[in-house]
Amino acid sequence: MRRMEELLSKERRAGDRVPFAIQVMVVCNDMAWAADVLDLSEGGCGIFRPVGCLLREGNVAQLFFYQGIGPAVPVSARIARVTERHIGFEYHDSQTIPPSLP
Repeated sequence: MRRMEELLSKERRAGDRVPFAIQVMVVCNDMAWAADVLDLSEGGCGIFRPVGCLLREGNVAQLFFYQGIGPAVPVSARIARVTERHIGFEYHDSQTIPPSLP
């Protein structure tokens, strides 16, 4: 059953994910976690799950992508999957790779 869910999840993706080294701050309600991005696509991203992260599938979060000091790029997203090591996000609006300010 789990394998079938993984296959269906991959089929639903709008585009291929590409590995990308960038950091992200995940904000949901009054909680926030800093994390490293695993991969990006125009429709979503995967991150390495931060220690103590309490997010669940279906939660809506604001992602703030950043590389060092400077402006962060905000992106609204829904949590599509959560595993022991990773979290997958589906953006509400299509993004560039990496997400950039308008």
